[in-house]
Amino acid sequence: MKLDKDVVIKNFLEKFEAELSALVQSAKAAHAAATHEESKAEDRHDTFAIEASYLAAGQATRVAELEKTIQEFDSFLSHRSSTKLISYVCDGNTSHALFATLGGGSKIQLNDQITIQVLSVKSPLGEELMLAKEGEEIVFENRGIEKSYRIVSLS
Repeated sequence: MKLDKDVVIKNFLEKFEAELSALVQSAKAAHAAATHEESKAEDRHDTFAIEASYLAAGQATRVAELEKTIQEFDSFLSHRSSTKLISYVCDGNTSHALFATLGGGSKIQLNDQITIQVLSVKSPLGEELMLAKEGEEIVFENRGIEKSYRIVSLS
């Protein structure tokens, strides 16, 4: 089955945008909790405000990461050649991945049978598969275990 790269990218964008929206709401709530007058420490053992501020800072960092990921995936739509969609067979199973710098490990379900994962071009496997050609078989070793990857399609 030939996958439409634009459809895949748009699905990832929807996923990232929904995650961003939920995270922004959560970050606002954490910030409000950290700065609310009732969060003021009552004694030196009261760390609620400090914990809330750490949470808010972590969420703000994740928001920035998601915004960069969304920008990268937006750019894929206008520059289709800047990423590859790959289908490969490993251990008898067909897998599908979209190469990207950001968002590695994220997955979408296109239908009941097709799951697509973002594969980081910075990962060892991503680097190997980026260089592969359609029909080629590569052997990749990870943690002392060799696996064979046969490239079914690249687009």
